[in-house]
Formats: sequence, structure tokens, C-alpha cells
Amino acid sequence: MTASIDQPARVQHTTGRPLWLSILAGFSLLLGIITAIPQFYYVLFGLHLVTIGPNSNLLGQVWYSYILHGDNRYLKVDPGVFAGAIEDAFLLGPLYFATGIGLWLRRSWVIPVGLMTGAMIFYAIVGFFLGDIFANLPSVTNDVSYWASNLPYLLYPLWLIPVLLFRRKLFAGKE
Repeated sequence: MTASIDQPARVQHTTGRPLWLSILAGFSLLLGIITAIPQFYYVLFGLHLVTIGPNSNLLGQVWYSYILHGDNRYLKVDPGVFAGAIEDAFLLGPLYFATGIGLWLRRSWVIPVGLMTGAMIFYAIVGFFLGDIFANLPSVTNDVSYWASNLPYLLYPLWLIPVLLFRRKLFAGKE
């Protein structure tokens, strides 16, 4: 009789969302917020619709602080940086959100969406790092700020992609 009582508890325990998966989902949502909003602001700056500076609005002040203490390539609108901001604001930011929601809800559609998200950011961040490193980080004024703000984008796909490839059963049959 105890076997039948223990069995439902064990099934219930194994069907719950693991803590690490909740953290990964939250990490994805956080990356969505800290990617989409500032990059959208930079797109608006590139279109000369908002300003970046100490006397600007809050987001303009945050960008100004980042420029002075991190990466000063954002002092002017560079076509490559502007294109990257458009990609982050309108493609990667929403993909982080969708992936985070799919991970949280454990939906099967998160596998292709998450693999696409992880592959895109891995490609982008490795290219970003290699370009900066081979150029001797010419625009970086603060190494700690630079690495602290960019390293999460490398760690994310290194965690996400193996989960989606090797833990697929977590996302099966949830529709």
C-alpha cells in the first residue's frame, strides 16, 4: 500500500519544473529586457529621435554612463553598430523573451526557437569578441564593465543549447 502512495508523489516530483530550468528561463527573460530596451533606445538615438547624455532622460543617462565607463564606440552612430542594435532590438530581444516563456512553460516549440536564439547569439558574441580582441579592444575604456556586460551573452548559449539538445524530454507533450 505504501508503494501506491509513494508512486503519485514521485511522479508529481519528476514532472515539476527543475530549479535550474526556472533559472535558465529567468536568465533568458532578463537578457530579453537588458537587450531589447537599451538597443531600441540606441536605434532611436541613431534616428536622432532621442539623446544620450548626462542631461537626457534616464535611459539616455544610462547609455551615457555605459559609454564613459565601458565601451565608447557608441559615442557616434556607426552603421555596423546601428545594424547590430536593430538586430538586437527587433530580433534577438524578442527571441530571448519567447525562449524564456517557452522554457518556463516547457513547451515543445521552445526547442527550434531556443536553438535559433542560442545559435544566433553564439555567432554574434563570438564575432563581437574576436573582432574586439584582434583589434586590441580600441574602444573599451573599462575592461570590467566590458566583460561583465558581454560575458552573459556567451554563457547563455553554452547553457541553453545543451539543455535543448540533450534534455528534450523536458519539453515533450506540453501543448
